[in-house]
Amino acid sequence: MFTFPIDHQLDVPVGSNIVVTFSEKVVASAASSVKLVGADGTPFDATATVTDEGTGVIFSGPALAPGTTYGVVVGSAIDPSAKNLPTSGPLFSFTTRSATPKSAAPSLIAIQGTDPALFATAPHRPLFETSTIRLVFSEPIDPRSVVDDPASIQLVDGATNMPVPAVVVANGIHVSIDPVDDLAAGQTYTLKLGNRIRDLDGHTFIPAQIPLTPLATRGTVIKQILRTRGATDPGPKQTRSGAARNTIAIDKPLIGKTTSNLNNSALHAELGNPKALDGPIAFTIRKGQRLTASGLDVKLDGAIPSGLATGDIQIEILTDADGRLYRNPYQAAGQRPENQNAPVYVDLVLDVAVYATDPGGNAVLAQTILGIQATGTAVATDGVLAIETVAAMDFGLLGIATAPSNFVMELITDPAGVPAVDSDTAAPTMLASYPEAETDGQPVGAGIEVIFDEPIDLARANAGGVRLTDASNGDVAAVIESHGAAIVVRPLAPLKYSSRYHIVLADVADQSGNAAVGTTFAFSTEALQNTNIPITVSSVYPGAACTLTGGHCTGGKSSDDSYHPFTLPANEPIEVGFTQPLVANTIALGTACGKGTVRVEEFAGGTCKAAVPGTLIRRDRSLQFVPDVPWTPGTTYRLSLISGNNSGCDANEICGISGDAASFDPLNGMTNGDGGGNNLSIDFAGAPASTSTFMVAETTPFTDINGSGTVDGAEALRDENRAALRITDHSGIVTNAQFNSDCDPSTPEHEACMYLQGGMPVEMGELSTSCPLPDGSSAASCIPVKISAQTMYATSITMAATIAGIATINTDTKTSVMRVREPAGGPLMGYIVDRNGTPTMITALELYMDAHDMSLPLSSHDLHSKPMSLILVGPVTFLADGRIAIALTNTADVEIDVNISSITAGQVKMLLAKDQMKLQLLSRPIRGVER
Repeated sequence: MFTFPIDHQLDVPVGSNIVVTFSEKVVASAASSVKLVGADGTPFDATATVTDEGTGVIFSGPALAPGTTYGVVVGSAIDPSAKNLPTSGPLFSFTTRSATPKSAAPSLIAIQGTDPALFATAPHRPLFETSTIRLVFSEPIDPRSVVDDPASIQLVDGATNMPVPAVVVANGIHVSIDPVDDLAAGQTYTLKLGNRIRDLDGHTFIPAQIPLTPLATRGTVIKQILRTRGATDPGPKQTRSGAARNTIAIDKPLIGKTTSNLNNSALHAELGNPKALDGPIAFTIRKGQRLTASGLDVKLDGAIPSGLATGDIQIEILTDADGRLYRNPYQAAGQRPENQNAPVYVDLVLDVAVYATDPGGNAVLAQTILGIQATGTAVATDGVLAIETVAAMDFGLLGIATAPSNFVMELITDPAGVPAVDSDTAAPTMLASYPEAETDGQPVGAGIEVIFDEPIDLARANAGGVRLTDASNGDVAAVIESHGAAIVVRPLAPLKYSSRYHIVLADVADQSGNAAVGTTFAFSTEALQNTNIPITVSSVYPGAACTLTGGHCTGGKSSDDSYHPFTLPANEPIEVGFTQPLVANTIALGTACGKGTVRVEEFAGGTCKAAVPGTLIRRDRSLQFVPDVPWTPGTTYRLSLISGNNSGCDANEICGISGDAASFDPLNGMTNGDGGGNNLSIDFAGAPASTSTFMVAETTPFTDINGSGTVDGAEALRDENRAALRITDHSGIVTNAQFNSDCDPSTPEHEACMYLQGGMPVEMGELSTSCPLPDGSSAASCIPVKISAQTMYATSITMAATIAGIATINTDTKTSVMRVREPAGGPLMGYIVDRNGTPTMITALELYMDAHDMSLPLSSHDLHSKPMSLILVGPVTFLADGRIAIALTNTADVEIDVNISSITAGQVKMLLAKDQMKLQLLSRPIRGVER
């Protein structure tokens, strides 16, 4: 009687519930006769269980594979009296969503839910004059390339050859084109898709033109109010979805299993002429209307309080939602749809803006979800039309993960035409921004986020209502992205370093027309000074941020710990961070063995078999590689970054802004002329897919923007990431020693600050109990965090030392390198626990400290592979723009003894006092992250 998905549905989220229901109770012992199979008929590892009502089956098991066609085979044993089961083959088939980048050029895989090759003759979802045109691409599209423009996307009226005014909304693989006015039925239009459209790796779309002729459905429009169906309202007693009514179910280890229930809500709907389509009836729900759901009290993995609550969740219809009522496809064509055993089918497609009423929750939750396909049934009973729809969507969580979410919505028409839909009379209010007003340090490649308390009218914003301007008030070319109650102003080209910009909110209104008072705020980009110090890597995942000799960093001591063998879960990308901006044209992904400056290759027996096809996403100072297919467990791969054999920036070498080739052996020196040398080569093995939540946490904000190892010019001192050292004693040939600066006047001691930068890829695991913690305490529950052992770079500090009471010399450490060591028994771990209602991170870091370039006249020092041990503790919080912040400090004093050898020996004792190492690790921007 009902299935979800419906037969031949495309773009089905991989976390969807797969449901088959019957008109009567099924034979529970025969549930295994219902099978989920691949396109070739091979059974998939999923289990069919009978629903609570006993009238159907629902599948549970591993997540479906992306971009894969499945079928559901229903054996007659499940319901021997069923008259409409096929004698062979699947009852229905569907294809799952694929939302990861690909190495090929992007292609169009669906228009109105239909394969483009079939759209003209057999559309899965017909086009009506009220329809929003919805496209699905083979991979995510660069949002900067999607605009209402003939070189990108444009709808053209065939009668006038003029563009049709429309709002174009893009998000990942989805693009929606919502005409400002309804289309003319029977009129031919042309949807033009141009080669300005490109994927995240810069591959361009092959231009196409698609003819569109909307069907006539209107005539006499029947207006209805649809409201959420209550427990005592008319309608079927049993659900056909196998899930709770009017509930959004979210399942992700990051926040555990949780639900949000629809509150009483009402929507205006317009039903088309029942006779216009000779059977099916079209209907429209106009944009700007809202559903309200209960809020979430967010707990990490369902147990650790996050301090974050959403308040009620608002779901605003972002574009005109279009649907149809049509005959049940599983019933005979002659069956009249007038009883509950042959319900009318409902097809509804939605683009929604999701946001929260609490400002903090909104900053994290605000998102746009396009192309939600809801399938359901409708039954006329007791004077109302009772509608039950089932949908699935990928729901963004905390800015670092998406969760499979299944949504059951029950609506009924109200015979009295009441309650009236609440009108919106409040203008939108700006709540926060990234960057904040009058701050500096904005990455040049990131977008600018503006977070409101409700979605804004995108047409007005794109028409000049929201602008990005430079210091001279000249407009900077940008696109405006929709993210629920937030927007991102995305510059088409990277901004300039050391520059001031403005966001001008000249005409901001909501979709009800309520206009906000105009305002402007300013910000500045990172201050970048010239340098002659070569670029190096600050983090490599998987791997270590250095060339390796004997399993440890080249240039370290032979006794240094070796890294454990590197692995990478099948579903995680390669991530590489750098200490300074990259020269973009020196980054080339190899497509064959031994080619390119960035190589990802499959190896066997020490020999390259082939380059791994995938997408290289280039950012200002980082790279991400996503393979076309998941890493194969047990297979050996190699990541290679090419630096050349000399310091010059020659062809086929990775270079930084210094003009030199990269240096990947920082322990052998990080001064002018140290560029080039050994390539960075990381061998790793594929591992099974991880259920953990992967996040790249970066030291933000940081001081050393140009990666020189010194504080230069306009570089701002960032106290959030630094280590303050004080000299406590000296002996032997060193008769006096002191630092030449005092970075912390709040303490009576004289201290010098080393300003830190680096990145730490982490995996947040599932809830664990009875947790022994690194500081000697324990917790009843915790979230284990696997930390990739990476490197932190520290700026130079200068010390004045008197030798033998005769001569005072000034020496500086140059770039100091702090390498994180892995425990002998396994990976480096941290733990998030609940401490008085605050999620708190605890980890123990064993480090090697190196100051290879520090030079003492006629002397030597032992600041090489110097062991350090720290326990770091700090709260996990959410910033006003929604980013996760982990602010760690050391819990105890750490002594660092520097031994000096000359004619006789000497020593300088230094102290990293309690709370004097500050490490703030932030997740990347939720919406404005670099593309």
